[in-house]
Amino acid sequence: MTENKRASYGNVSHALDILMFFIKHEDCSLGEMAERLDLKKSYLSKLLDALKDKGFIAQDSDTGKYKLGLSCLELATAFENRLDIRKIAHPHLVELSSTSKELVHLGVMDSNVVVLLERIMNQESGLRLQFHLSLTSPPHSTGLGKVLLAYSDQTMVENYLSTAKLEPSSPHTTVDPNKIREELEQVRLKGYYLSYETFESGVSCVAAPVFSRQGKIIAAISICGPTVRILSKQKELVKHLLATTSRVNSALGYDLQLSQ
Repeated sequence: MTENKRASYGNVSHALDILMFFIKHEDCSLGEMAERLDLKKSYLSKLLDALKDKGFIAQDSDTGKYKLGLSCLELATAFENRLDIRKIAHPHLVELSSTSKELVHLGVMDSNVVVLLERIMNQESGLRLQFHLSLTSPPHSTGLGKVLLAYSDQTMVENYLSTAKLEPSSPHTTVDPNKIREELEQVRLKGYYLSYETFESGVSCVAAPVFSRQGKIIAAISICGPTVRILSKQKELVKHLLATTSRVNSALGYDLQLSQ
């Protein structure tokens, strides 16, 4: 490798170090950054100027401190726009269905309706023919819906609970708005929801949320099966479910530790 190529590689590497530095720091002076990155001020200043020219770094005119520029946001937005939740989640859903040996769903909320994006059927699940969850369903009557409501904007949730016709889909569907609010609070405390025959008698599920990079809920994943089977291996299923949502969250750029 020639000296010019080595220098170029070093410049790019250090420029990336600068951008990564601001993941945990809102702003910083030249001197502080030079010390923390172990770089000479003169060299660091040249790199910062180059990043400023491209809009990746901005400098406060009053304090002189550096921070991330708008180009970082544009790049992140472009990346996020290219993410397809179904494409990203699909291999994880297949693995979850294989591990749990049950029916797995991926759903999103659209205009106060739960829409199924994926349904992975397992050969050993007895639900291939008897389970009739439609491609759309009211959120108060399904495990996916309860999870999506639990982490949605509370103004939207209150509007739904006060205006929607909360009809029962089964004898176990909760239709009392106050009881639904209590259930949503439990979902947030536990991080998942056990739906006991709320949509169809004899069928239960466990469901958990999927978050975007910004920490907003964008989908939910559920494992469905005959009630007796779901209850008998509930702990095991919840473990597999949360491991799956964690992997999907990571693929989407969501970091649970940073969000807490």
